Amino acid sequence: MTSKGLRVLEVFTSIQGEGPFCCRIALFIRLAGCNLRCPFCDTKYSWDPRRGRLIGLEDLIAEASGYNFVVITGGEPLLQRRQLNDFLEALWRRNPHIQVQVETNGTLPAPEPHEMLYEAFYVVSPKDVPVSVEGAKTHSTWFKYARTSGRVWFKVLVHSEEDVIRVSRWARENGISSGRVYLMPLTDENMDREALLEIHRRVALLSVKYGFHFSPRMHLLLGLK
Repeated sequence: MTSKGLRVLEVFTSIQGEGPFCCRIALFIRLAGCNLRCPFCDTKYSWDPRRGRLIGLEDLIAEASGYNFVVITGGEPLLQRRQLNDFLEALWRRNPHIQVQVETNGTLPAPEPHEMLYEAFYVVSPKDVPVSVEGAKTHSTWFKYARTSGRVWFKVLVHSEEDVIRVSRWARENGISSGRVYLMPLTDENMDREALLEIHRRVALLSVKYGFHFSPRMHLLLGLK
């Protein structure tokens, strides 16, 4: 792939259903390719880097026209790191006020100060706590970046109080404040609305008990993309 475009699966408008930017309208750019194979993934179609199509940077910038918030998701967006740096440089040259959030599994290194990616916001979804996915070790650079930049949050999938206790220990060990952590329900694609509401309520109460932020999966509750 050249640096002139990104391998994109889909571009769509919706609300951000999770994390610190929950309920904000956004343009979503879903990139192809992932380095993990999480069994609970709800976008398995994004795993294959050969899927989707190569879209030029100018075309993507045109798609973002009129938005003030763009979410880069996947797959694992940082597999296309060089292309993303090029995209953000061109995007912010055109519209320096647009906010960009990147969703990542955190297994690849955090951005460095010389990269355009350094100026984006990040929601890191660790897959080594409390869940355990093969090859999913969170890269240590994300912890320092979170402490120093103020642009990183960790969104952790939990199901039980035992899970939350493990997250508490993990946060302390890595110097992450509770204000940088969102607990989100680990859902199943076969859950009906009643089951979704039950696990949301359970995790919300655990968030209050242990002093973490709570993240719903608002798009699932509302039946949105």
